[in-house]
Amino acid sequence: MSAFFTNFSQGLYNYIDLLWLPVAWFTVHKHQRLKTIAFITACILTLRTQVELMDSTGFDAGFLPFWDASAYSRGLITYGLVIALFLILAYYSPRTDKVVFFAAALSIYILAFCTSMLLMAL
Repeated sequence: MSAFFTNFSQGLYNYIDLLWLPVAWFTVHKHQRLKTIAFITACILTLRTQVELMDSTGFDAGFLPFWDASAYSRGLITYGLVIALFLILAYYSPRTDKVVFFAAALSIYILAFCTSMLLMAL
């Protein structure tokens, strides 16, 4: 029975960032939903790609292992904070133009990518 809970908790940990999708759907305004879901999906896929990149180099704990956390844990924390910040900004900007909202999502995505890659490499 203990092995079942261990496997279940490990599986939950690997896909816990998918919980942002329903949170985003119910948090943002109706006309922002698809762009927000696309932003979060891009962040989730990028996180997994970055982790695979770090694993393929053989430095799972980073090139300069200052922390004991794995690259996945660092990326999960970074992307989680950025997604939370994005959802807060999207909630408090209900009348934002579609192009401006897309540009903001793209800018925040690039910020998240650069920040997470830096933290994963350290």
